[in-house]
Amino acid sequence: MKILMQLSEMQNFTPNEKSIASYILVHKESILHLNIQELAKATYTSHSAINRLIHKLGLSGFKEFIIKLAREFQQDTQNISNVDPNYPFGFDETPLQVAKEIAELMKETIEKNFTFMDDHLLSQTAQLLDQANRIFIYALGDSQIRAKSFQNKLVKINKYVVIATELSEWAYHTANLTSEDCAIFLTYHGKSPIFLKAARHFTRENIPFITITATNQSELAKRSSICIQVPNDEVKHAKIGTFSSQIAFDYVLNVIYSCIYKIDYLKNMQTLTQSLENSHLNDMMNDV
Repeated sequence: MKILMQLSEMQNFTPNEKSIASYILVHKESILHLNIQELAKATYTSHSAINRLIHKLGLSGFKEFIIKLAREFQQDTQNISNVDPNYPFGFDETPLQVAKEIAELMKETIEKNFTFMDDHLLSQTAQLLDQANRIFIYALGDSQIRAKSFQNKLVKINKYVVIATELSEWAYHTANLTSEDCAIFLTYHGKSPIFLKAARHFTRENIPFITITATNQSELAKRSSICIQVPNDEVKHAKIGTFSSQIAFDYVLNVIYSCIYKIDYLKNMQTLTQSLENSHLNDMMNDV
């Protein structure tokens, strides 16, 4: 998880750690030029308090903290844009201007999402799904459309995939999963009560599940076998549409599908070719 996001969420921070985090977030321009003693003085804390916070962020020391923080600041500067993920276009723009804004939003969302990607995590995810007997996807609303597209791709390489929430039968599906199966939760905020009920059941029964979310500090994310994060750029209610979140979900699912496909590349290529040939024969027979 990115340092800046951990600092802004302040999960399980002490009052001193919150004070240090707040100072860093407010004084981004100057923080990289301070040493640990100067930061302690500026935040009215101590050398040891800063080190405790750094260790809580999963870093070894102040030097590593500053280096990684500098990289994140550079990435954020490169990603600065005039496109608002919640209102990417205005009422007075021409159709071509709207097209340009949406193109820019798609490009930036994917580029930002790429910085969240982790090679080991993607490999683990692909292996877990490839070895699962069955895959059950939990997704609601717009996210279910992304889930169906992912399901369609996996079915074509002979994976057994069910949208568990499609017909309000999630409870039956949840009860029928085994440790040989795998579940995926596709949820931006990770707060759905039914998702939490399912996740608690999976935890008790040692059933693996993956969560793809923008909120990796939620109970759902923390219970997950694997959690993949997408950018948290959308306001829950004040927006034209779920552009950014759905672009991010599409991108992540396409990456996961590609990593699964790559595990047995030649076999999957043959399966898809055979499927296309069978589809062509069926079309010919229907025309007779």
